[in-house]
Amino acid sequence: MSGEHPYPRLEEDGFQLIPVEQESTQILAAPLPSDAERFAAGPGDIVKLIFQYRDAYPRPDGKLVRAEHMWVQVIEKLDGHLIGDLDSDPQHDSLLQAGHRVTFHPKHIVAIWQD
Repeated sequence: MSGEHPYPRLEEDGFQLIPVEQESTQILAAPLPSDAERFAAGPGDIVKLIFQYRDAYPRPDGKLVRAEHMWVQVIEKLDGHLIGDLDSDPQHDSLLQAGHRVTFHPKHIVAIWQD
């Protein structure tokens, strides 16, 4: 991940994060947080991101998984992006595991954990 493009890249990292715009939320089960809420996220927040994998992973039913929604705990907010740690192990991928550090943009956030 370079300084110009700090986000994971599909070919180099094996996964990428999917940005979601307010008008394209048909892939989500719940309403997308507002842009104000997503851009206000900071250290201590737990946010959900969509991880798209380079390689598809088979489920027990034979279907292939190419993406997974996972929670990330924000640990740092920098100019234009956030850094966080994956909060749990993926269900369908061995490339990532809990604690994996990831850099992302507020537009990658599809949900914010509410107590």
